[in-house]
Amino acid sequence: MPAPFRDDLRSAPATWTGGESPAAGFVTRLTWEQLPREVIDRAVMCLTDTLAAMLAGRASRSARAADDLAHAWWPAGAATSIVSGRPLSTGGAAFANAIAANAVDIDDCGIYTWGHPGAQVVPTALALAEELRLSGRELLTAIVVGYEIAFRAGRCVNHEQSAVHSAERTYRACGSWGAVACAAIACHVLGLDEATTRHALGIAEYDSPDLPMMRAIDTPGMVKHGVGFGALTGLLSADLARRGFTGIEPSLDLARFRPYVDDLGGDYYLPRGITWKRFSSCAWTHPALLAVEKLRSAHPLPPEVIDRVVIETYPDAARLGTRLPETTEEAQFNLAWPVAALLVDGRVGPDQVAESRLTSPEITALCRRIDVVVTDELTRRYYLSEVNDPEGSDSAVVTVTLTDGTELSSGRVDHVLYPEPGWTQDEMRDKFSWLASGRLEPASVPRLLAALADLESADDSSVLMRDLASSLIPVGAN
Repeated sequence: MPAPFRDDLRSAPATWTGGESPAAGFVTRLTWEQLPREVIDRAVMCLTDTLAAMLAGRASRSARAADDLAHAWWPAGAATSIVSGRPLSTGGAAFANAIAANAVDIDDCGIYTWGHPGAQVVPTALALAEELRLSGRELLTAIVVGYEIAFRAGRCVNHEQSAVHSAERTYRACGSWGAVACAAIACHVLGLDEATTRHALGIAEYDSPDLPMMRAIDTPGMVKHGVGFGALTGLLSADLARRGFTGIEPSLDLARFRPYVDDLGGDYYLPRGITWKRFSSCAWTHPALLAVEKLRSAHPLPPEVIDRVVIETYPDAARLGTRLPETTEEAQFNLAWPVAALLVDGRVGPDQVAESRLTSPEITALCRRIDVVVTDELTRRYYLSEVNDPEGSDSAVVTVTLTDGTELSSGRVDHVLYPEPGWTQDEMRDKFSWLASGRLEPASVPRLLAALADLESADDSSVLMRDLASSLIPVGAN
């Protein structure tokens, strides 16, 4: 006989909210005064970098579609669209600005996340800062909350994937764990209590988008990393929780993941856990691009003297393929196109992956002369890097054969992600200036950079977004 149905189980109390939660405790109790100086400085650089990425992506078709939808679906509010410069609701601005931030793949990457935290954390924090008129210190503290939770939520979501070969990987893209990080930001700035915050994190995790990332590698589309839905889901989850809506026990509270969260508030990952991009393409292309830069620094390599290029790499990078792209997303998730663009243009920025550039005869011709080879040694090193083995690395070897038969090899070039070397504050300001060119009125750039540098002194951080919005050059005006 089957066991009788026990209706009383449906009303069992949610006892899991009574125990300790390092994640909810961190989210609800973190203050500005607790933040180390290096964490604050890093948060300012993350904000600067993501604003630059938002500017770079605002003219993309994906950002314009998201902005159009946000204005159609939600009434105007206190937040601002960086795409159109027009007022939007908090959720609408976070959604559209997140998609703009990730649109040309020049936004940051985060340790343990296998993806892009800043494109979700920063638009969410900025939208809430505009709505609630947060001070500069409150905004930066919220950004720190978002990043620190993102690193750990991403680790929970994809913890098993590091040991899985590229062909079998099923890892979930950024919005899946970004929803939890964005819910944490909202809980923090709204001042929700620990129990409500735990429900918000559980709602965000349960309702987060699935986002099968490797399918987006194989057939790239505007969906990319699902960052807009991560930001929006996080905001909705916090708002639902504060209205009494309940969620599941979040992974951040589970015993098996306690080692990932017990150090919250004691060990900040932000100073060593961010990689900023100089190239507008998937991070798996960056070892090969660094190898090309090494060759170009030692040899003049005009495209017309290049007969063949061979890229030795690891399986995930090779999976990007060498097909000729027809869209900006296909150009970003591609190994041959960025390498060819770097050899032709000397740079891989938003212009090189713009759809107007995809008909370039020089880049197209060079793409056809690029071969990709997966080697056992680079594969071994890559998989070691995925489990943080010190012998591991994301590496590539690029060999260029010239028309006269000369072979030039880069040797093995490693892309060091965490901690990434370099990136001074001056370099970050240079990146902002580069990506703001043609997108912001030139006179506004030094003023905005000064405001970012002095943000912790601002009584109302929303002034920053209003100034930026008033300085935008309309899309299509150039």
